[in-house]
Amino acid sequence: MTGLAPAPFSVTSWVTAWRFDPVGIVLALLLLAGYLWLLSAARRHGVRWPWWRVAAYLVVGVGTLVYVTCGPVGVYRQTFLWMFAAQVAVLGTVTPMGLALGDPLRLLTAARGSHTAAHRALRSPVVRVLTCPAVSFLLDLAGILAVFFTPYGDHAVRSSLIGTLLIVQLLLVGLLYVLPTLADDLLPEWATPPVRTFLAFLDGVADAVPGVLVMTANSMLLPHFPGFAPAADALRDGLSHTMDQKYAGGALLAVAESIGVPMIAAVFIEWLRHDAAEARATDAELDRAEATASDDDTETERPWWLSDPRLADRFGNRDD
Repeated sequence: MTGLAPAPFSVTSWVTAWRFDPVGIVLALLLLAGYLWLLSAARRHGVRWPWWRVAAYLVVGVGTLVYVTCGPVGVYRQTFLWMFAAQVAVLGTVTPMGLALGDPLRLLTAARGSHTAAHRALRSPVVRVLTCPAVSFLLDLAGILAVFFTPYGDHAVRSSLIGTLLIVQLLLVGLLYVLPTLADDLLPEWATPPVRTFLAFLDGVADAVPGVLVMTANSMLLPHFPGFAPAADALRDGLSHTMDQKYAGGALLAVAESIGVPMIAAVFIEWLRHDAAEARATDAELDRAEATASDDDTETERPWWLSDPRLADRFGNRDD
C-alpha cells in the first residue's frame, strides 16, 4: 500500500487503472471460497438458493471489495484524499450490504444445520451486545469519524499494516450493523420488520454526518496525507488540498446517500417476505383447525342411536 499512482488520473483510469493488492485479493478469495462451499453443501441437501442473493454477494459484496482495493480507487487512494474517502465509504457500507444480501447465515444453516460454532458464537453475550442496533450504529459512525478526525487515517494510508487493519475493521463493523438488520433472528424480538426499516432509514441519515463534517472542516484533517506532498503535484492536475478535502467529504456523503435507498428497499423486501411467511403459517393453521372442526361436526351430526354402541348394531343395518 505504498507508492503514488503511476500516471495522472483521467476518465479512462476508471477502467484501466488496476494493481495487485494482496489484502484485497486474499479477503476476496476467502469470502468467495467460503460462500461457494456453503452454496455447494446446501445444494447437496436439496436447497435451491435464490440466484439474486448469489449475484448480490458476488457483485455488490466481493466485487466492490476488489474494485476499491485493486481497481482505480485502490490505485489512487494515496494520491487523492477523495479516493481514500471513497474507499473508506464503500468498504464500510456498500460491501457489507452486498455480503449481507447474500444471506450467508441462513445459507450456513441450510448447509450445516443450526448448531455450528458460528451459530454458537452469534448467540454469545458479546456478539449480542455488538449487534445491538445502538452499539453497532455507534461503532460504525465512530469508526469512520476516527479515520478523518484522528491520526488513524494518516497512519492507515501510509502503513500497510494499519491500512489492512482499517479494511478489516470497516468490513466487520459494517457487517455488525447491516447483517442483523437484514436477518430475522439476530436481533431481539422487539426488532420487528417495521423497526428494522426505521433503523435502516436512521443509518442512511447518520451516514451523512461524516461527509458533512469533512466537507465543512476549516483545517486540514490529514496533514500528512501522501498526496499532499510536493512530489505528488504532477499527478494531481492542480487540485488543491483544500478542494480535495471537500471532495472527500462529498465522496463520503455520496456513497452514504446512494446506499441508503437500496438498504431501505432491501429491509422493506425482507418485511414483505416476513409478512408473507406469517400469512402462509396462519392460513395453514386455520386450515388444520377447520379440518378438525369439520371432523367433529360430522361425528356430532350422526343420529344418537348410532353413537350409542349398544344400539348401533340393532339399527345400523336398517339404516343401510
